[in-house]
Amino acid sequence: MSNLKLLVWSKNDVANSPLYNYRLDIDKTGVTVIYSNGMNGAKYATGFETVDEAKQWAWNHYNEKMQPYVNQDSITRTESWFKAAKPEPTDKDRCTQIGCHYEEVSEMMVACQGEPHMGSKVMYNCAEAYKESEDIYGTAQVLQPNNPIELLDSLCDQIVTAIGVGYMMGFDMQGALNEVIRSNDSKMVNGKFEFDANGKIAKPDSYSKPDLTPYMKELTND
Repeated sequence: MSNLKLLVWSKNDVANSPLYNYRLDIDKTGVTVIYSNGMNGAKYATGFETVDEAKQWAWNHYNEKMQPYVNQDSITRTESWFKAAKPEPTDKDRCTQIGCHYEEVSEMMVACQGEPHMGSKVMYNCAEAYKESEDIYGTAQVLQPNNPIELLDSLCDQIVTAIGVGYMMGFDMQGALNEVIRSNDSKMVNGKFEFDANGKIAKPDSYSKPDLTPYMKELTND
């Protein structure tokens, strides 16, 4: 979570924040949000049918305007990093990223068992599969998950179970993740990224490998 505090509405439908103040004007035509940052004149957002819709707009506006002043959570920082690298992801980018995800799962199997699980040995390279479909069909096949909801659920569960494994192993997951984010940031040169032949973010001379040693502890058998 970030350290951005929620907007708190008073009984007379007023909400104050460090940057903007909001007030709802309710009449028979609908709801209007009147907002001001204290330096310029009041502005208006109209067309809301309900108070809840107006408050949601105010929250979205407040959240957007406050982002430069808040500490983002790790997931948001990571997502922002990807947005900077790929503002408009293509099907090839999606395939490449899935391949990167499989690669990390394979590295986990190496760390645990000394060699990749059979399943990871036979996994295909998504970027290569994309290129093959382009060669065969003349145009790359659009990546459409069989069940997008199950894919999203699986990704969320993987995040949860990964944190669970880290906790069980005694790792400082938040500290380690911040260090990985710092390392990833070092791949950016003058605000831009370089990419390899498969479209994966490359490691330029500025890259600094993460030092995760401080976020581990010696395991004991109880």
